[in-house]
Amino acid sequence: MEKFHVDREVDLKTFISEKLNVSKKKSKEIIDSKNVYVNSKRVWIASHTLKKGDIVEVSQINTPKWSIDNAIIYEDDFIIAVQKPPFVESENKKGSVEDLLRKYKKDKNIKAIHRLDRETSGVLLFARNMKIFNKFKDLWHKKEVNKRYLAISHNEANFKKKVINEAVEKKYAKSIVKTLKTKNGFSLFEVEIKTGRKHQIRIHLKKIGYPIVGDKVYGLKKVEHPLLKSVKRQMLHAYNLSFFHPYLKKKISITVKPYPDFEHFGKLVKLL
Repeated sequence: MEKFHVDREVDLKTFISEKLNVSKKKSKEIIDSKNVYVNSKRVWIASHTLKKGDIVEVSQINTPKWSIDNAIIYEDDFIIAVQKPPFVESENKKGSVEDLLRKYKKDKNIKAIHRLDRETSGVLLFARNMKIFNKFKDLWHKKEVNKRYLAISHNEANFKKKVINEAVEKKYAKSIVKTLKTKNGFSLFEVEIKTGRKHQIRIHLKKIGYPIVGDKVYGLKKVEHPLLKSVKRQMLHAYNLSFFHPYLKKKISITVKPYPDFEHFGKLVKLL
């Protein structure tokens, strides 16, 4: 985390460009990452006007070093499961997990069956062709896939288990939240989602008073503690997928441990 004092009125993009000695394009990319704080408040508007006396803090994201071959955690003749790192798109873009997996396997037919938010790490499942993709999509539509996540949230939970039935974007959404541990003003949750609405877990946990640490949309508006400012993404990890395999005719459970940054923060606050 780099800290700067503002000595004149200037726009945020220009200020960061000057202080970090980077182009204005790179400066905007840093601002777009939502890891820039002005007076402890997250700001992601490049044209934001800074005033003399403001304090600007910048935490630059370094994309985790990883290779697709070491990230494959399960595969058979029909599907491939990959441990997705944070800050990498799931599909449809150059450099996405789907794109890299296609190149590694030299197979353009590989297709992501579902997706994870860019900042969310964890199990991501791919089909080897469209026929398999459609078969597995049926499992998702029939809600026959168990999806479990780990989340580190603000505030210590006072419940062991809570079922949340709250619409997301006017669509039915259900999450089952279990408290695994509380410590130092934080909670470690296991969240099982019965529906797959966009940002469902993040929205549901915010609604019950436990916003996810590092969430730039539904999290804290003012972040003052240096430890929290060092968290560069939402502490959400898709740790398990389980389902009855429609081709192999047996139950498959795929589990992956938390990504290093999640594990590091969890240990710092005594939750892991």
